Amino acid sequence: MSISVKATSPEIDLESLGADFSRADIEFEGLDHFGSSYEGRLFLNNAAADADTPTTAETGYAGSYYIFGHGGCFGDEGHCDVAPRSPYDPRPPHALWPIRKVVIATDAIRRAAHAGPTMTITVVPVILSTTDKVPADETIPKFQLVSVIAYQ
Repeated sequence: MSISVKATSPEIDLESLGADFSRADIEFEGLDHFGSSYEGRLFLNNAAADADTPTTAETGYAGSYYIFGHGGCFGDEGHCDVAPRSPYDPRPPHALWPIRKVVIATDAIRRAAHAGPTMTITVVPVILSTTDKVPADETIPKFQLVSVIAYQ
């Protein structure tokens, strides 16, 4: 089994969301899915959360997303390298192009907003499946951006 490392976001300002949103989502852009398959458990304002932390409102649990990982590269050197393409290229993106995940977390974000003006999001990966092609020191999850989106 590979070693997994959780990721904690910088502080996110909640005051700009307003008090009367009807829905709030946590969106991840540029999620890497090259390695192991895992459940990404989201905890708000709980940087100490780990795989054994209960998934309850009291622990800041906000929901999960799931990654069906590719399990590493089984091809020749460079086979799995993702090269950017022109926005006018009609082909679908490379199979390992980073993906987007959305977790509806309305109640959890409301609780965090009542607790204070900012929050952090800690993603705890619970590895579901892996292969010997995934490096032992793999750090997951990897993403480019995390956002909180509120709908009025």
